This record gives sequence, C-alpha cells and structure tokens, in this order.
Amino acid sequence: MTTFIIVLCLVVMVGFAISAAMLRSMLKSAVSLAAMSAALAVILYMMGAIWAALFELSVCVGLITVVFISAISLTTPDRRDEAHAADHRRRFAALPFILIALGAAIIAVLVYTGFSLPLPGEEAVAEATFNQVFWQTRQADILGQILMLLAGAFAVVVLFKEGKKI
Repeated sequence: MTTFIIVLCLVVMVGFAISAAMLRSMLKSAVSLAAMSAALAVILYMMGAIWAALFELSVCVGLITVVFISAISLTTPDRRDEAHAADHRRRFAALPFILIALGAAIIAVLVYTGFSLPLPGEEAVAEATFNQVFWQTRQADILGQILMLLAGAFAVVVLFKEGKKI
C-alpha cells in the first residue's frame, strides 16, 4: 500500500509539473507548484523522512507559495479575453491523455524494474556506502526532488517567455 501511495504521488507530481509549465496564469502555476510540493511532502513522510516532509510543507508549500502569490498579485494586471480562453482550452485538450500515458509509463517502468521501497523503520546497514544508500534506498525522494526542480525550471522558462510577448 505504501508503494502504491508513493507511485500515485509521483504521478500526481508529474501532472502538476506539466500543468505548472503549461498554464498561462502565473498564479495557477504557483498553486500547481505548491500542490506538487505537497505531494513530495507526502512521499517524504511515507519514506520515513518526517523532518524533511515537515520542512517541505512549511517552507515550500507554505512560505514560498505565499511569496509567489504576493509577488504575482502585486505585479500582474488582471487581463482576460475570449481569445485567450479559447487558446487556453485548446492548449489543454491533450493534457488528460498525456497524464494517463505518463502515469502508465511510470507504473510500467516501476513494475518492469522491480522497484521496491524500504518499509518505514527499516534502517540502512551501517556499512552501506553513500552510493548504495543514495541510489538504492532513497530512489523515490530523489526522484521527487528532481521532478520538483525540473517543474520549477520549466515554469520559470515558460513564464519568462510569456513576459517577453506582452
């Protein structure tokens, strides 16, 4: 059950990462990044990294999101038109199919590679090397952090490209 929840959270993180990069609204992108960070906090908690999960929730989901939303609301004028809404709907028409395909691909890779997670409370062997712990024991939270960094980078790139068009 723990593995299912972690895999589900990874799929949710990928979905929010894609939506953060594809959304034209900076406010919605910031909320998507916050939701992605909350899913990462669940993964960290399920892996037994309770302090990291609390830090992720309090700083990344809470504080950083508040700073993003404050900066966005202070700098962005409110502009909406019908052409923008129609373009937005066309842009997201394929998103559900992309998310389903991505989720199926992640699950297939996990099943094919025999991905397994350590149970909470399982301690790493004292003689384990850094490489063994990093690449074999902490796979899920490392993947979550990588997804978080990539989603943030893609969202920033997309938002700066949008800013140049204005």
